[in-house]
Amino acid sequence: MSYRIASRALVLGDPKGRWIYEYLYGFRPQSLVVFAIVCACCGVVAMVPLAEVRHQQWRVVAMWLIVGCLSQALLRQLTPYSLEQMFVSDGSSGFYSATLQYGPAEILRGFDRLRPTFASVHARGNMPGKVLLVHALEVVTARPAVLAWLVVVLSNAGGIFLYLFVRDFLADRETALISLVFYLFVPAKLVFFPILNTVTPVMLLACAWLWMRLLQSRDVKYAVALGVAIYGLVLYEPTPLVTGLLFGLLTAQALWRGDVEWHAAAVSSAIIILAFVATYAAIFAWFHFDLVTTLRNIAADAVVFNSGGNRPYRIWVSENLFDFFFGAGICQAFVFCISVVGALDPANLRGSGTAGRLAAFYLGTAAALMAADLLGLNRGEVVRLWIFLACFAQVPAAHVCARLGSRGAVMLVLGATLLQDALSTAMFAFAQP
Repeated sequence: MSYRIASRALVLGDPKGRWIYEYLYGFRPQSLVVFAIVCACCGVVAMVPLAEVRHQQWRVVAMWLIVGCLSQALLRQLTPYSLEQMFVSDGSSGFYSATLQYGPAEILRGFDRLRPTFASVHARGNMPGKVLLVHALEVVTARPAVLAWLVVVLSNAGGIFLYLFVRDFLADRETALISLVFYLFVPAKLVFFPILNTVTPVMLLACAWLWMRLLQSRDVKYAVALGVAIYGLVLYEPTPLVTGLLFGLLTAQALWRGDVEWHAAAVSSAIIILAFVATYAAIFAWFHFDLVTTLRNIAADAVVFNSGGNRPYRIWVSENLFDFFFGAGICQAFVFCISVVGALDPANLRGSGTAGRLAAFYLGTAAALMAADLLGLNRGEVVRLWIFLACFAQVPAAHVCARLGSRGAVMLVLGATLLQDALSTAMFAFAQP
């Protein structure tokens, strides 16, 4: 795959579907130099035994987060555009310019009226949450160059939620740590920094962790927080709602195995719904913002966009999957597919402990992916739009590496991903100012 990228033989997108990621440059040896430096830095950190996370988990997590940020900065030097240029551009983003036009309260109160006036097609075609996030970051600083890096740091913080979710879900800190490491270098995430889709996994993974804590503790505060978080997720990006299939399957399995009582599940579900409705009502009463109406309008615009852009459904049902697997990382995609096939065995799904949970997780993630694909709202551009699913696809490879207990296996997957990152960042025009 790396050779096909270097020789510009790999096509992402489909010319017949009227969307393609074009090549910016030909192969440059500089990308291999950067790859070698980043790979060496990660290799040094990987010398710390995986089991160390059992004793000093937050020190090890912090170490990888710091190395991840520094490595990302080095890899991004391969692009011809700075993070600041990407962040302020109306061509690649457009949410920053929207904050210069309107304040946060003004956006919520009149979003459907103001949306057509935004300079960027991205800002016009999204829910208001992304503009509101930029407003929130501007409380820290008004400098675009710093704001762009704040987006990168915030996106990387999603790795903490992924670590917490996997740790609690599988009771396995090694798999959780490796999932975090792979998360930091997900190709789809790295090549689109600092586009705000890279923050979507943070919202979803926060919901996933709250769901896990609720399942384990039955604490009402987690149910309330989850209801509010789901509202925030839809306000920011509604596409991750397809992962409801994943968490529905995991909850059903927990009920079937007796890990959760039906009564407790019903009460928790009712509290989540009530918290969501209460948040909806509060925002509507305060700002007159109707989430459902705006969501319907955005979905209708997506249908019109696909029709006007002549993007046939049939082409993208298959092409979207190839582009998605590229964005998840080639090694991770391969292990994910093998894991899903294995999970189809009823014996695995009915298995006790970790095996059963993993089988349900693999099938649920695959179901969410297929639902997003078959809905047909996203036709092309899924390397960017399905970053949140690409992050979940890191878990199977992480689990295999953890079971092998081999830092060499971790570096094999990570090295292949870093090579893909370096070549893709240097050669593809994923986003331009």
